[in-house]
Amino acid sequence: MSLAALPIAARRHHVVTALARGLETACGTRDLGPVVLGISGGVDSTAMLLATSVLVERPEWQIQLIPVHVNHNLREDSDLDAMQASECCKDLGLACQVVDAWPKGGGEEARVHRYEALMSVAATGEASWILAAHHAEDQLETIIAALGRGAGPTGLSGMAQRRPLGDGVALVRPLLDVTKSDLESLCQAAEVTWREDPTNHEPTTLRGRLRRDVLPVLEELWPGAAQRSAVNAPLVREAAEALLREAAEVFGSETTWPRQALRAVNTAIRSTGLRQALMASGLGADEIDTTRLVEASEAIADRSEHARSFEFNTSTAIAIDANRVWITTGTNDD
Repeated sequence: MSLAALPIAARRHHVVTALARGLETACGTRDLGPVVLGISGGVDSTAMLLATSVLVERPEWQIQLIPVHVNHNLREDSDLDAMQASECCKDLGLACQVVDAWPKGGGEEARVHRYEALMSVAATGEASWILAAHHAEDQLETIIAALGRGAGPTGLSGMAQRRPLGDGVALVRPLLDVTKSDLESLCQAAEVTWREDPTNHEPTTLRGRLRRDVLPVLEELWPGAAQRSAVNAPLVREAAEALLREAAEVFGSETTWPRQALRAVNTAIRSTGLRQALMASGLGADEIDTTRLVEASEAIADRSEHARSFEFNTSTAIAIDANRVWITTGTNDD
């Protein structure tokens, strides 16, 4: 198969339209120049490769594709994934760069190695964009995990469609409102095969447990839940960003505030501002107990004037007295 031989059903597939819309929204232009595609050999990135390849042929788009497969060498058959990715690219008239990475474990360490490898290729190829094939179910998993951790509004908005990685390079997720079944449909229309990673559904990992036990139930209760959640996520992100701006105006970069000034704003702004202040003091996002945070926010507005402290770890707390509110850390005596 060559790109010219792609079936018409694949060229006109709605995933191509969705990807084009996602790219233009995230990047603000159709003149993307060199673009790095993270290709795993699985259905998600294979569909992304197919859809972007169709766009390359359209005169209104300026894209030079740089497909990259990062082989983490974590499974006995990982070389087969690299071969699948390379063969698919070859069939489309593209050269796939295979980069070996050797993390000691999976999960976060593998993710860090993967993005380091993609950034290196982007620098060599003078690319400003790295495309990832995260889809609607991935977005819903992220939102559910954030909800379980008690994340703030930004966390509940899920993955951003675009985020900076540094050195003028941005990570773009153009398929966040596309379902996995849509991606499979495109690959089937193109008559291409893909590899399945058996670890994706292992219940020993958070995402594997969600994929096996949670998402199917949600889809049974509310068919289309993943896509609706993904479409809703940008609206939640815009609301979260507006809340952050309002909180920044009230809290600034200080660590001590007049209590009366914080009483004058609502609980959402107080909680958001306090969360940001705690993180600025060195507390990790997952260390912030949302229940404790809201308790402190509500205490600021009550009528009690006795001194109180709401602890988040052994050295960090929100302190309140009759006249002020402040963040205590192990480096101050307040």
